[in-house]
Order: sequence, then structure tokens, then C-alpha cells
Amino acid sequence: MVKPKEIDADQMGHVLGLLVHDLRNPAATISANVDFLQEVGLADDDSNDALQDVRLGVDELRRGLDMLAWISRWLTGHVPLEAADGDVGVFLERLERADTPVPVTVEIARDDQLYAHGAQVAVEVVELLLHNTRANLPDGRATVRVYQRGNRVVIEVQDAGEAIAPELRTAAFTLEGQQALKGRSDGRYSRFVGLFAAAVVLDGVGGTIEADGEKGAAVFRVFLPGARPTRPPSA
Repeated sequence: MVKPKEIDADQMGHVLGLLVHDLRNPAATISANVDFLQEVGLADDDSNDALQDVRLGVDELRRGLDMLAWISRWLTGHVPLEAADGDVGVFLERLERADTPVPVTVEIARDDQLYAHGAQVAVEVVELLLHNTRANLPDGRATVRVYQRGNRVVIEVQDAGEAIAPELRTAAFTLEGQQALKGRSDGRYSRFVGLFAAAVVLDGVGGTIEADGEKGAAVFRVFLPGARPTRPPSA
């Protein structure tokens, strides 16, 4: 029998990839049938409410599968999520008009150079952090700030919840640290090991993430490497 210590990261990554692939099929089947039932209509409000709960559950399942897919690709040495370079402010300003997990205000330092490598990743990571706000702060809202610091673009996500405890901040974005976060109000655990998934997807574009703040002012800070804007070839 193969012992856990004999399973390397590459093998585990491939197994996770298979699980993600296999689980996407039943998730798609459930989603398609929910769409059909919503289209034809149900007889009573209770049935419609139950169907909406199924829809929300499937959406959460798909979100979790996306994160497992990132981790799978990272373990096998691939870029977790291909992401275009660009102006981070342009990508994130759209959040105020989008259906986000919690209401959000976006503050962008327009005079700064906000063009970054893998900037499109910012949307996925910030969305993940907004889910963290919703899970840890009922009826909460968040502020997203984008600015330049040296040769990096910084994205801050702040809410009025309890910040990650100082002794957990280094481990919070590691695989082994997820168990320590679970069950603590100052752990800010994200479903589907979301904080680890955020670190993984950022690692693929040379970015990092850290936790900061205090009770009533929790902060997640994302760093993306700055990049030069691409210019179209001259005629």
C-alpha cells in the first residue's frame, strides 16, 4: 500500500486534476436541470426557493472546483491561471457595477502607474477575498484600494471584520496553515482553502499576498509586479 509520504506533489496535482474533471460533469448536469426547471416554472414558492438553494450550492461547488484546479496546476508545475497584463485599476473599477459577494467601494490612485504583470488575476483574487468578507462578516461590505508602491501595484481589500491574528499571518496562505485558521474568528478561513488558493494563483504571475489590520479593520494586501504598457506597432 502506498503511504502518504511516498506521494509527491506532482502525483497529488494530477490526482486533484482528475477529481476536478470528474466533479465538473455532475455539477454541469445539476446546473442544466436547474436551468430547465426554472424555465418551465414550479408550482409553488417553496419549490422555487428550494431550487434557488440548489443553484447557489452548485455555484459554490463550481467555485471550489476552480480553486482546486488552480492548486492542481500549481502542484504539477504549471501556471495556475493564465492572466493578461494590464491596468489593474481598469480591471477592478468594474466591481462597483458587478454582482459581487458583498457591496464594494473601489478607490483607485489614478495618478499612479497601475499596469502590472498578470493584472487580470486581480479580479479572481479580489472576488475570493470578498467571499471571505461575506463568510466572516454578515451584512458586511468592503473597500478595495489600488495604488503603486515602488515597482509593484498594490491592491488592498479592507472590511470591518476581525483581522487575522498576528501569529497566524505567515501561515495563513500556506497549505499547512489552513487547519490552524479553521474555527477561529481571527483566522478568517476561506472555504475551499481559499487563502492558500489565492497565494497559489498569485505565485503564478509573480505576485504575493499578506494579511494586516486589527479588529474592525481587517486588511488583505495583494502585490503584483509592475509591467510596461504594451504599445501598438507604429504604422
